Amino acid sequence: MHRKTLLASTLALMIAGSATFVMAQNTPPPAPPAKTGKSMHILPGDHDDAMRMHMRSHGFDRGHGRGHDGVIGDLHALERLYTQAGRGKEMAAVYNDVLAKSQDPQVRDYVYQRLARLQAQPANVDQAIATLRKGLDENLANEAKMRAEHDKMRAAWQQRAGQATPAAK
Repeated sequence: MHRKTLLASTLALMIAGSATFVMAQNTPPPAPPAKTGKSMHILPGDHDDAMRMHMRSHGFDRGHGRGHDGVIGDLHALERLYTQAGRGKEMAAVYNDVLAKSQDPQVRDYVYQRLARLQAQPANVDQAIATLRKGLDENLANEAKMRAEHDKMRAAWQQRAGQATPAAK
């Protein structure tokens, strides 16, 4: 009798264990993080949130010295220090210096946006609009240039593909 009880207990434990294992396998994956609903146009008081969103939207973390993200991280840190020191207006010179030195489209886009925001703060909206329009024109020119290069590469590829087909026969 003792042997049957031991067998029944072992069988019950095995069934319970396998049921637990099956239930663990059927749990849904964790839900993705909820979107905050914030747009990319952030009010002046939300600067840190805007920077984090900008960094995430471009796929990088700030300040690791890798290309444009290192530059943007440095600019963010400088802006924070200038603002804490009450010298936020001096960032306009820094931004203009970066525009003179950088050819990276993402850095330039970020700088144009920050410069326009800085210019709009003392209610100089016309200057901010001019800065944003300049950035927009530059981005449109870059896009047209990239499209032309893409079309040129595609035409060359199609020409090579057309030449390779008769040679195979």
